[in-house]
Amino acid sequence: MRHLNLPHGPVYATRLKETFGMHRRHIFTVFLVAALMAFAPRAVSAEVTTEDVKSFVNTMASSAINSLTGKDIARDVRKERFRALVNDFFAVKSIGKWVLGRHWRRATPEQREEYLTLFENMLLERYVDGFKDYSGESLEISRAEKRQENDFIVHTMLKRPGGQPVEVSWRVGVGERDGQHIFKIVDIIVNGLSMALTQQKEFNSVISNNGNSVDSLLEKMREMAKPAG
Repeated sequence: MRHLNLPHGPVYATRLKETFGMHRRHIFTVFLVAALMAFAPRAVSAEVTTEDVKSFVNTMASSAINSLTGKDIARDVRKERFRALVNDFFAVKSIGKWVLGRHWRRATPEQREEYLTLFENMLLERYVDGFKDYSGESLEISRAEKRQENDFIVHTMLKRPGGQPVEVSWRVGVGERDGQHIFKIVDIIVNGLSMALTQQKEFNSVISNNGNSVDSLLEKMREMAKPAG
């Protein structure tokens, strides 16, 4: 899985803050629409085109927004709906393994199991509360490209009422199961920043600053995965 080459140092840190700080309450829309793209099966005999991938975003976004963004939805209900979307439509385990990088190979089976559970729960806790703040954001699809076999990127613009638009690109992998094409989100790129690569840098920093200990990351993730309140 290839990702963008990103800058390092103070400029990079500032850009991260601007993208994932100023727009934090809108990042939920990134996950929301990404969740919509993926799990629609198609006969393997039919070649997947860029129009196919674009149509997933365009036709499924509204139904997910309707199920997750109601202000009267209880937090636990919203979270479980979000969990279902994530499990169905994201390549969560593959993303988690990639994010942990070289540390995955040296982690024990017990550490790997806990890590993947915490990785999912951390993502849910980080973004679930944003759904209740939905305020009419819309996604405008500009184009899609096929980077290589079974590897697509859809370029979109997240339009925010009263705010600057946010560039969002969706990395989609295509596989096969039971004679059908299966679509999975493998990365989201927001204003030029790969969310998977950004998370990998954060995890690597925690591990390297704590004696190269995977347990140090798990400890931090346990705190981040705790339910709010």
